[in-house]
Amino acid sequence: MSTKKIRMLIIALLIIVAMSITAYIAVDKMKTNEENQEREEALSLNLFSFDSNDISKVEIQNADGYFKIEPVDTSWGITETDYQYDFELNAYYINSICSYMSDLTASKKLSVPTEDLNNYGFADPVVLTCYDNTNTAYTLYIGDATATEEYYYAMLPDDATVYEIEFNTADVLHGGMAYLKSPYMIKYYDVNISDVILEHDSEIIFNISNTSGAWEMLNPIENAQVNSANINSFLTSLSRLEIESFVSMVEDGSDLIQYHLDDPAYRLTVKSTDNETTTIDFAEFDKNDGSVYLVYEETGQIATMAINSVNFLQTEPSELLTDKVYSPSFTDVTQLEVQVDDLLFTMTMNHEENIYFLDDINISEQNSDIQALFRSLFQTVSNMTYDSLDLETDISDIKSDIEPTIIFKYTMLDNTEQEITLVPIDDTYYQAFINGEYSHKIVRRRALSNNTGVLTYYEKMTDALEEADNH
Repeated sequence: MSTKKIRMLIIALLIIVAMSITAYIAVDKMKTNEENQEREEALSLNLFSFDSNDISKVEIQNADGYFKIEPVDTSWGITETDYQYDFELNAYYINSICSYMSDLTASKKLSVPTEDLNNYGFADPVVLTCYDNTNTAYTLYIGDATATEEYYYAMLPDDATVYEIEFNTADVLHGGMAYLKSPYMIKYYDVNISDVILEHDSEIIFNISNTSGAWEMLNPIENAQVNSANINSFLTSLSRLEIESFVSMVEDGSDLIQYHLDDPAYRLTVKSTDNETTTIDFAEFDKNDGSVYLVYEETGQIATMAINSVNFLQTEPSELLTDKVYSPSFTDVTQLEVQVDDLLFTMTMNHEENIYFLDDINISEQNSDIQALFRSLFQTVSNMTYDSLDLETDISDIKSDIEPTIIFKYTMLDNTEQEITLVPIDDTYYQAFINGEYSHKIVRRRALSNNTGVLTYYEKMTDALEEADNH
């Protein structure tokens, strides 16, 4: 190839490279411009950017009224409103408003003529305003949801643009009373409950109280031995129950009729350690119903609860009591005298010196198996269970001329005495009395004679002592 041709080829190649570089620069610049436009477009969709922890006040204007919400004590509280009814504020919802708005981003924006804004729900929008510690206001107007319920329409002050916000997020912000009201049936934590009264058809099912640091039953069996673990579990469940829906507010008594609350079946009264009271009436219901109507006496709020949330209304007094007739600790007793029909024996305990007697037999000198049997024999009495509660028998109907056939007499460390007597109803059942007072507990004979009964263990004890003597 001649030198001239080579030179021309090189020039051609240089021209091609130069054109490619020029084209690349042009394309790159165009791409950069597009990316910048996209970035600017994305930034324009970012409606707010603030720290939700800095919010010190929230104002809400919706179809129900105006609400100014500010910190009260350790939570949010309504400090100003034109809403005519009292209700318990859902503080978690206010936190959600602050959190959702703090970095709210729209999905797209629309150009809507001013005269058409009413068609998007902006004639009377929901207005949310969050104020930070410097009193800077962040305001959002929320209109209607789109027809497909994919988005809500929203606007900002001094901005003619209509934004579309993802439905689930905007639906929370759009809110309403169903969001503003606390979803919990009662507003107290379990540890702040001091009294619970449950009534059915105007009769008390149970009344428990904790005004002295320990739970006690006031009704139907006063001073019955309660099961604190069961009560605490009951209160924990009670404090976590949630309302299904808020239905209406009571204007007058006739409003209760359509919900069958004019003559309620159940009444729950809960008192707090701060001397507040919440009283809730429940309509009669069937297990096949989906929901149960209820009304708060203090506020007039009518609501519903799911049928599987009201099982607590079926709670029986026995579920809050121990299943024992009388259950002292082994170390709190110095003597136990036992009479079961013709069987008589006495257990004596000196816990300080670890000296124990069964009648005149020094159990402390026996082998470890017999010593263990001695403690088990005591527990057959102290752990004796009752079969059922008798809440129908009136004290005046108790026959005082029937002598007990079974007596357990405890002498306590403080020298006081506790006597449990069993009076036969028939060959199978006994009425249990504690210090002469009817306990309403019905004891079955098998509680004495089964594998863990006192008769069975007394026989084991005598057999073990006889065998020890033979060796």
